[in-house]
Amino acid sequence: MRAIVTGAARGIGRAICLRLARDAAASGGAKLVLSDQRVGDLQAVIAEVQALGGEAIAVAGDIADPALPAEIVAASAAFGGLDALVSNAGFAIPGPLADYAVDDWDKVFAVHVRAPWLLAKAAYPALKASRGAVVVTASVSGTNAQAPLGAYSASKAAALMLVRQLANEWGPDGIRVNAFSPGLTITPGTAAAYSTPDAHAQRASRVPLRRMAEADDMAGVVAFLLSRDAAYVHGVDLLVDGGLSNTVMAALDMNGWKK
Repeated sequence: MRAIVTGAARGIGRAICLRLARDAAASGGAKLVLSDQRVGDLQAVIAEVQALGGEAIAVAGDIADPALPAEIVAASAAFGGLDALVSNAGFAIPGPLADYAVDDWDKVFAVHVRAPWLLAKAAYPALKASRGAVVVTASVSGTNAQAPLGAYSASKAAALMLVRQLANEWGPDGIRVNAFSPGLTITPGTAAAYSTPDAHAQRASRVPLRRMAEADDMAGVVAFLLSRDAAYVHGVDLLVDGGLSNTVMAALDMNGWKK
């Protein structure tokens, strides 16, 4: 497996890298190009990949830089090609839309929409040659509005349409393109929201499975979407939220209703 993973230093990205390395250990090892802004954490993930028998190259930088995606893809030439692209980098700048700064809006969209497009565009020749796959990390926020994440939600919705468009255009070339949408997931980036037992319990109680996801839950989904088992899965958004999105009506007080 020759793959690119962005947002690879922590959380879901790190879990994806380690899952790909473990899965490929018996067949020659994974060959990964990893990118993130957190250089120290990125080097630590590379060491973990190597300990699992894989190879890894770091391309550090801000994925909002329009020049970085091509640089990341160019680094994959060291492995003689590319089988998979996992566009996972993401972040949020919360704030009410009535007061939101244009620069913040542009940065959020640059990371979640422009970067996946530029990565895919640069990787297209290599993915066409290998009949490879693209996976984009979206979010339940892309289909569910939530204040104060207006810019984040809008950008994830745009990313989902980008996936559908790429799937439509690139399917004839044998390139599969899919997204997955995590729900409540415990990562270093979200840990503050679950920092107290009460906050943790309150959020877990809203999920039908009664737990928040771990990063490894998401890594397993990505491994599936990149595998031969998903050979006919194309242009989809795989919802991975423990059933959370189905609970809107369950949150309403129905005591006053009668047959």
